Amino acid sequence: MAIYKVLGLFDELRKMQMFSALSDEEMGDIVGKIVVKYYRKDDVILWEGDTNSYMYLIMSGRVKVVQMTEDGKEIISAIHAVGDSFGELSLLDCKTSPAEVVAIEDTSAAIISREDLFSIIYSQKKVLDNLIQMFCMRLRDSCERVQMVNFKNSEQRLTMLFQKFSASHGEPVTEGTLLNIRLTHQIMASMTGLSRETVTRTIDALRKEKSIKIRKEDRKVILLPDFLKLRLVA
Repeated sequence: MAIYKVLGLFDELRKMQMFSALSDEEMGDIVGKIVVKYYRKDDVILWEGDTNSYMYLIMSGRVKVVQMTEDGKEIISAIHAVGDSFGELSLLDCKTSPAEVVAIEDTSAAIISREDLFSIIYSQKKVLDNLIQMFCMRLRDSCERVQMVNFKNSEQRLTMLFQKFSASHGEPVTEGTLLNIRLTHQIMASMTGLSRETVTRTIDALRKEKSIKIRKEDRKVILLPDFLKLRLVA
């Protein structure tokens, strides 16, 4: 049973960008530094303002990165799924967590302590290179999010949100591109700065325009060919 767990962890870590360039021998050294933890839906994994001692790599499930406004409105800055990581920023600069991280569904994560992360970075340049690339992607994503919430038109905001998820979670299907991530209207509202009611109306409009389709069995969004004709105008 223990051997199965180690082999399963080995295979899962090899799929993650941070460790994708490592050899089997190099991966074997890292597996021993990792602990897997499990969280139930709605568990708070990191609290905003807390000191963080670990980096988290998602092996199953999804989490949302959340900040609250003064009037109690939830703002979702990111959703992380299998293969994504979080917690590394506050881990590296030794400051408090800038946001709350909450499990959207039952989630398992491989966690690495600060001491072990630095040991890996110093001994494996390929991990450091991948980590820098990951930070660059996060920075670019933050810039795109600022651009998105500055759009005055709700259709523009949702279009850009779908484009972002198409790049990270898009899968080709017969009808177009499936966004292989479960997005509720509330999640979309919290990520775009729109109200839930506005999201619902805009989704209905995009469906009538035959730009998107909602798959019945799991309520996931499919971007239809006409979606590509949409243009974002600031």
